[in-house]
Amino acid sequence: MNKETMDKIGLSKYLENGVIKTPDNCTKICVDVGLSETAPNSAVWMKNDPRRCVVGIEPLEYNWGKLNGTDGTEEPSIESVDGKELEHYGTDFTAGYPAIRTKSQSVYTTVDGTGERTLIKDKFYGLQCAIDNIDTPEEKLFYHMNEEGSSSLLKPSEKHESSIKKIEKIQCVNLNSILSHIDWEKFKFIEHLKIDCEGHDLEVIKSAEDYLERIVFITYEMSTHNEGHWEGHYNFEDSKHYLTSKGFVPIRYDGGNMVCFNAKLLEESEYDFEFYRIGYIRHRGDAHTPFVINKKTSTVYYADVLFE
Repeated sequence: MNKETMDKIGLSKYLENGVIKTPDNCTKICVDVGLSETAPNSAVWMKNDPRRCVVGIEPLEYNWGKLNGTDGTEEPSIESVDGKELEHYGTDFTAGYPAIRTKSQSVYTTVDGTGERTLIKDKFYGLQCAIDNIDTPEEKLFYHMNEEGSSSLLKPSEKHESSIKKIEKIQCVNLNSILSHIDWEKFKFIEHLKIDCEGHDLEVIKSAEDYLERIVFITYEMSTHNEGHWEGHYNFEDSKHYLTSKGFVPIRYDGGNMVCFNAKLLEESEYDFEFYRIGYIRHRGDAHTPFVINKKTSTVYYADVLFE
């Protein structure tokens, strides 16, 4: 990826000596592809563990208006957090789900009109682009749908339940070109890659290329409800076969999202992992949350993805 493209998608501003600069207290990094208006999975990750930072990828300018918290309103309100007077932008959160607002550098949780704010200063790195399995960056048409969270690089079929709001030209890059700028000396692994790209998830996974072996958990949309909504929607069996061929095993599926674990990390290797499972109650109901412990560093990696 050349500098012009890095500038265009917003990557350059996060780089120092060619890698994304992260706070010293961040020991884990996640990647969230497809944020929609609130980036709830990124929000859950950073709310659950202050040692995390997140690379968030979203192509639509409209959604970034929501994520920034401005949405046409540039004047902030003033809010007191931990005894400090802080600016606050945007209040239109999806009730019950955590939401990121980048201009406030915060995660907000709202339930029944009440809210909680968690500061995420310098821990979220937002990139405006789409991910595709391409060799070099290029602009492509993107189908911006009226229904929140249902837009895609793929053309909607007659079966799709929403209508096209706008067809936009957006910048596409492969995931490998972004992951190459992670500080691998510091992080060693990506804790979690989450993908919600409306029928295009498998191509996103493939575009990570050799970095797949450095990812602990992958969650991608495999919704039986959405199957057939897009022209060129990937085949579910093909996705499972591809990930299995790369050493990943499915550990949870709810009919909408598939969670896979990189079982190669259990083998005798330089990584030297052990794998455990626990269950606990979080955000919405009971969830059995897998985790692994790196015996060399004692770092615990959780698969605490948001299930809707």
